[in-house]
Amino acid sequence: MTATPERPSSPGAVPSRSGAVSLVRRGVPSGAIVSFLLLFSLFLWALLPGKWTGIDPLSQHARLVLAPPLTSGHVLGCDFLGRDLWSRLVTGSLVSLTVGFSVGILSTLLGCLWGIVSGFLGHPWDPVMMRTLEVWYALPEILIATILMLVLGHGLLAVIVALSIGGWMGVARVLRSETLRLRDAVFMDAARASGVGPVRLVLRHFLPNVLPVILVMFLFRIPGGILGESTLSFLGLGLAPPAASWGVLVNEGWKALPVSAFMLLWPAGFIVLSLVSFQVLADRIARTIGVSR
Repeated sequence: MTATPERPSSPGAVPSRSGAVSLVRRGVPSGAIVSFLLLFSLFLWALLPGKWTGIDPLSQHARLVLAPPLTSGHVLGCDFLGRDLWSRLVTGSLVSLTVGFSVGILSTLLGCLWGIVSGFLGHPWDPVMMRTLEVWYALPEILIATILMLVLGHGLLAVIVALSIGGWMGVARVLRSETLRLRDAVFMDAARASGVGPVRLVLRHFLPNVLPVILVMFLFRIPGGILGESTLSFLGLGLAPPAASWGVLVNEGWKALPVSAFMLLWPAGFIVLSLVSFQVLADRIARTIGVSR
């Protein structure tokens, strides 16, 4: 029998099952889907601590000091004070994710405000604002946060403020470039020519076109906040024990590393898992909507 030639698929045709499988095998959507599911599970785990553990994360038991994983009633073991690591990890997840999202929101808002205002004002304010930004941007983010923590002291709010002030510069540069691109676009000139006022011009024509960029920058700032909190807490400048966060748990695990490696393994693993998941998901969304960092 003569084989029937396959019909060429039309541009609007739905891809076949084999084509969809090949896309998944090439990793086009699979990485983002896995990252989303991991992050969703992590949020659910952190936001509903009562469903996963009924143990007080601050309760100490002398007989359980450095108890190994799979000890009866303590799945992940206990630390050097006999506190349950499972409950402390659940509590720490909520704290670290709260810091990550709060830093993402505040630093994105600060960066958007500076970048958009600089782009719209133009000369002579734009060069002054950008030179100021470049001087600030030359300083390492963690150095700025460390100096601010020495001034603000310990505490969750101090960590969020310090990391937000130290990490908005990259957002400002991207939004300033995007503002310059859209400010002189044809549709903006047409709106001005039709008598649209400045407030309506920004709300109706500018913001809808810049929101995808803001979303992507926000998603990229979340892992920066998580990593910043972990670094400050590891250095002893962030949250102070007995408060629990991934950074605090890494600090405690590092001190106990010679006698108990699992204390460091659990929080470090969750930090790496969350950072990679956020980066993969943000990068996938950026490529989907055509936004470059």
